[in-house]
Amino acid sequence: MTPFKFHLPTEIVFGRKRISELGDRLDPRFERIMIVTDRNIAEKTPIMEAVVSKLRSRRVSVFSDVEENPGFAGIERGARMAREAETELVIGLGGGSPMDAAKGIALRAANRAEISVLVQRGELDHPPLPVVCVPTTSGTGSEVTPYAVFTDVGQRNKIGYANPAIFPRLAVVDPETTYSMPKAVIINTGLDALTHALESYLSTETFPLNDGLALQAVDIILANVGKAAQKDREAMDQMSYASMVAGINITLAGTILLHIMGYCLTTFYGIPHGRANAALLPAVLDYLRAKSTVKDRIRSIDERFDPFGGVRRFIERLGIPTRISDFGIKEEDLPGFVKKVIVKGDIKITPAPVTAQDIYDVYRSAL
Repeated sequence: MTPFKFHLPTEIVFGRKRISELGDRLDPRFERIMIVTDRNIAEKTPIMEAVVSKLRSRRVSVFSDVEENPGFAGIERGARMAREAETELVIGLGGGSPMDAAKGIALRAANRAEISVLVQRGELDHPPLPVVCVPTTSGTGSEVTPYAVFTDVGQRNKIGYANPAIFPRLAVVDPETTYSMPKAVIINTGLDALTHALESYLSTETFPLNDGLALQAVDIILANVGKAAQKDREAMDQMSYASMVAGINITLAGTILLHIMGYCLTTFYGIPHGRANAALLPAVLDYLRAKSTVKDRIRSIDERFDPFGGVRRFIERLGIPTRISDFGIKEEDLPGFVKKVIVKGDIKITPAPVTAQDIYDVYRSAL
C-alpha cells in the first residue's frame, strides 16, 4: 500500500446552528479579535451580526474591505488595521476570498516583511496570528487548508501560498450561513469544490484515504449542486459538507493542471474561479484520457458523470459554457496563458508529462 502522511490540525464543528458555539470554542485568552469579511457579508446579510453576537465579551474590530481575489494592497491595509487594534486572533468570515485574506492578514500582521515578500520566501520571522474560519459559501474549502491564494494585480498573476502555520485552528461550518447565496454563487462555488475533489483524486500524491473522501465528495456534489441552486436546504447542507471534504482533499493531495489553467481565465477575464475550472474541465479530461498514466481513474470519473449525460452535458445544464470563446477568450491569448501555467508546481503532480505545447493544445481545444 502507498505510504502517506495525514495532518489536519483544524478542529471542525459542522452542522446547522453550530455558529452559536463560536464564542464558547475560542480560547478565552484571545480578547482582541478581528473579523475579516467582504462588504456584501458585512452590509447585506444577517451573518455578521450572528457572529458578532457570539463575541460580546471580546473586543471586536471588522475589516470588510476584502475584494474578490484578494490582492497584496488589501492584505497590507488589513494587516495595518490588525496591528493598530492589537489583534490577537483573526476570523475569516465569507467565501474563499475573505478566508484567504484572513490568513494573509494574520501572516502579515505578525511579520515585518510585506505580504508580497512573505509569500515568496520559505521561513517566517514570526508565526502568524491564529486564524478561525466561518465559510458562507460551499466551494473553496479554505476553512480546512494550509493554503491561501493572492492576486498580484500588477503582474496579473495568481500566487498560491502554502504553510502549515496558516491552518485555521477552528472551522465552524454551519450550512445555514450559506442559505443567502445567489444561485450563480451556489453553482460556481459548488463546481470549484467538485474540481478540488476530482483533481486530488487524479493527483500523483493521492493515497487510499484521500481517494475515498474525494469520491464521496464527487458523488455528493453531482447529486446535490443542481438542487442546491434551487435553494433546497438539505442539498445545501450536503454541499457544505462536500466542500469541506474537498478542502481536506486538496490539503492531502493538491490540485493539478486544471486549477492553474483556470486561474488565467480569472486573472485576465474576471471569470469566477469555479466557473473557469468547470469550463475547462471537459478539455482537461479529454487530454488526460489520451495522455495520463491513470486511465482507470479517468474511467471511474466518467462513470460518475454518465448518469448525467457526461461531464460536458452536466456542466452545460448548470448554465456554464464549455467553450471558453463564449467568455471572449481568443486564440491570441493562449501563448500568454501558457507562460503563466507552465511554471506552476501543480504541473509536477499532474499524472501526465505536461509540456507547454500540451497546455496550449488543451486551451485551444476548449475554444
